[in-house]
Amino acid sequence: MNSYEKSVQEHEAELNDHNADGDAKIRKLSIETLDSQHSDLFVRALDRVISTDLAKLTYAQIVDGLPLIDTVNDNMAGGLSNGHPLYDMHESLCDGVMERTEEIRATFDPKELKFDSRLIYAYQSASPGSQVFRMRLIEIIAIAVHQIAAILFKRDTSLHKNDGITEWVPPKEDIVFWQFLPNGPLPTLFHHPCYTDYDQYPDGVADMVGYWAESRIIGGVVLFDRGTPDRKPDTDAVFLHPDREEVTYRIYRLLESQKKQLLDFLLSDTPGPSPFPILASMENTHRVDPEDDIDETGVYRDIWERKPLPPDCPDGRLHCVWDPFNFPSWDEWQEAKWRCRERRSRPYY
Repeated sequence: MNSYEKSVQEHEAELNDHNADGDAKIRKLSIETLDSQHSDLFVRALDRVISTDLAKLTYAQIVDGLPLIDTVNDNMAGGLSNGHPLYDMHESLCDGVMERTEEIRATFDPKELKFDSRLIYAYQSASPGSQVFRMRLIEIIAIAVHQIAAILFKRDTSLHKNDGITEWVPPKEDIVFWQFLPNGPLPTLFHHPCYTDYDQYPDGVADMVGYWAESRIIGGVVLFDRGTPDRKPDTDAVFLHPDREEVTYRIYRLLESQKKQLLDFLLSDTPGPSPFPILASMENTHRVDPEDDIDETGVYRDIWERKPLPPDCPDGRLHCVWDPFNFPSWDEWQEAKWRCRERRSRPYY
C-alpha cells in the first residue's frame, strides 16, 4: 500500500468514527486549504446546485422568513394545523425577495463555508475521478447546501418577524398536531420532521433550517453508511432521507443510475438537466427504517443528527395494512414490524 492509499484509508476511517465526543473536537476548515483543482471542482459543482430554480426558490423562502404554503403542503408532515394562518398569508413570496436572494447568490463567497477537517483532508487526498473523491464531493456539496441555508437564516432577514405566524398555537382539540409536537410549535416552520433536535445541533435552529433546505433541494437529507461496531461500512453507498408527499417516508439508497446522474451534473464539463429533486421509486428497494437508532443502522452523516425515539413515539411500521410503496415486499414489512416491536420493548432513559 502506497502512502496515498494509506492516507485515504486513514481519512475514511476517521469519517466513519462513531465517537461523538471526538466529533466535537474536530477543527473546521474552509476550502482555502484545498489545492486549486479540488477547490475549483467544488466551487463549480456548488454553483450548479445553488443556481437551479429549486435551490433559488428554497433559499428565497428563508430570506422571506416563511415557507410557501405549496411547499408546506408538499412536505410529508408539515406539522401545521388546518387552521394555521400560513394558509391565508403566504401563497407567494413577498415583493423583491427573489431578486434579493439572487443578489446574495451571485455575491456569495464559498470560502465562508466551514467543513470538518477530516472531510476536507479526505477530499483533498482523493484523486479526481476516484471513488473516494466522488463520495466526498457529494458529502461536501450536501453540507454546503445545508450551511448556506443556515447562514441565510442567521442573517435574520425575515419580513414576518412580528406577525405571529411561526408562533401560532393550535387548539388542544387538534389531536394530530399535539401528538407529533407535544411541546408546542417548533421555533421555525422550516423543518424536516425527523431533524428537529436543534438543542444538540452545532448551529442550533439554523441547522434545522439547513436540513429542511437540503431535503427540499436535493430530494432528502444526504446520509452515508458509516458502518456499525459489527459491520464494515459500504463506502460507496449514498442515502436520502425524504420528507415529501407521494415519496416513501423511509431512508433509501440511491440507485447507481441516480448517483451517476448526480455526479454527472456535479462534474461534467457540459452537464445535462438538473437531477433535483432526486426522488425514490419502487426500484429503490434498499430501505432503512428512520425509527431505528442511527448507531444501530449505521446510516447517518453526523452521529448527533437524530436522537433515539421514545418507545411510545408514532411508528410508521405499525400500519395494519401492508403498504408496498413504503415496504416493497411483504417479508420486508414483517421484518420491519418485528424491529418496531423490539425497539418498543427496550428500556428508555
